[in-house]
Amino acid sequence: MMQLNDMEMKKILDQGMLTRSRIETETAMRKCQMYTDMAQDPAVKGFFKEQANGLEDVLGFFTKGMAELQ
Repeated sequence: MMQLNDMEMKKILDQGMLTRSRIETETAMRKCQMYTDMAQDPAVKGFFKEQANGLEDVLGFFTKGMAELQ
């Protein structure tokens, strides 16, 4: 069986957490985009559009983190 050192193990765990966070954030962002399209009230549309934009920024942050681990 292959032994992993602590740094390799940490990197694998970090990649897993970032991947999960990316998937969850992307799902939430897509829901907000869908709600923006469905909403009738301009205030509600605006709210979900803002949320989607914020989540897009978070997604970029996670993607950058993944790139730094490589």
